[in-house]
Amino acid sequence: MDTSNILMVKQALACHADGVYTLGGQGNSVVVDLGATLLLVDAGPGGGITDAMIAQLRASLDKPVAYIVYSHGHMGYNNGVRQWLAEAARRGDPTPQLVAHANLPARYRRYRETGGLQAYTNVRQFRSDYPATPPAHWFQMPTLTYQDRLALTGTERHVVLMHAPSETDDGTAVWIPDARTLYGSNAFIKTCPNVGSPYRIYRDPMRWAQTLERFAELAPAVLIPEFGKPVTDAAEIHEALTVPARALRYLRREVVARMNAGMSENDIINDVPLPDELFGSRFMKPTYGCAAYIMHDIWRSENGWWNRNPTDLHPAAPAKAAAAVRRALANPERVLARTRELQAAGELQLALHVIDLLASDDDGDPVSKQARELKAALCEGRAQPMTSVVSRHLYLSAADELLDRPVGAAERARGDAGYAWQ
Repeated sequence: MDTSNILMVKQALACHADGVYTLGGQGNSVVVDLGATLLLVDAGPGGGITDAMIAQLRASLDKPVAYIVYSHGHMGYNNGVRQWLAEAARRGDPTPQLVAHANLPARYRRYRETGGLQAYTNVRQFRSDYPATPPAHWFQMPTLTYQDRLALTGTERHVVLMHAPSETDDGTAVWIPDARTLYGSNAFIKTCPNVGSPYRIYRDPMRWAQTLERFAELAPAVLIPEFGKPVTDAAEIHEALTVPARALRYLRREVVARMNAGMSENDIINDVPLPDELFGSRFMKPTYGCAAYIMHDIWRSENGWWNRNPTDLHPAAPAKAAAAVRRALANPERVLARTRELQAAGELQLALHVIDLLASDDDGDPVSKQARELKAALCEGRAQPMTSVVSRHLYLSAADELLDRPVGAAERARGDAGYAWQ
């Protein structure tokens, strides 16, 4: 994994409460001083980044790491486990326990089974290299699992691991009671909850809301997000946990009401108002996920895959359908011209709908080539104003593919993801 990946965090060891630290890895890794030993949340993505994490920790703290807690099972966050285990062996320390929620092993097995798919989606979403066959050490299984809660006790304090279903069903939040510090895991990223991400499986928004509401009941004094700086102001912590939960419940009500009225998915997404009291909060900024994504997943929770267009119920092969549409167009140059008119008028989304009459047909003739080049330009144009980095990256990746460019090459050449977490 390279530093152009938006998930990589460059941050030295920083103290946020008595004996509670963050360390930059893939997102915020957390270190908790238990007295005679340490607890580490997330080992990092491996390679040089995890080596740097170990060096930064050891520059300040010399105690053995007793526990490595997996915040959740997404790839990358704990690719570096074996480096921490090797470090413990070099020091002559006991082997750390690897602790995770009981759902995590199934996720790891699924990722190993679908390695090619994971590479395909991750390359396009993060515009960073991922191997089609991920190495086995990326999936080091936990040695200790739990279902709902698990207390881990040191010589001077204990911490409580809490199941925090949200972005994944295997999320683990960490509550340090004596410091009133909560690490929210992937349930809390200081932006709009990442429900309904285009490439990802269903993420239950009501389950996510319940997790945030349980967090709020703890009334933490320090709230550490998966990414970005901790929140320490009491009013901001309350807003950070309650407003997203309320927003998720609001969207559920509004989408269900429209489903019951017979509206289609896209009609609903274009109809639901987003009140500023919820969606104007800085903790609902659509910089990663967005309200439209959430509504897609609410729809998906109650509907099947069919978009209700009978054409798509048993469709022809894409190439055959594209060729048939192309042959039906008496004047394909007029389609190109109308697309350019819409582009010039700033109606890029409408232009995309029009150019798809031609751009799906890839037979290599000059019109098809122009259509694909024009669609790539429209995708790049659509990417620019996007507040969601996911949407922006997917548009840019589509443009790369339409122009037969390596996906994400621009970011890798710069060595910069072009995105900063709050």
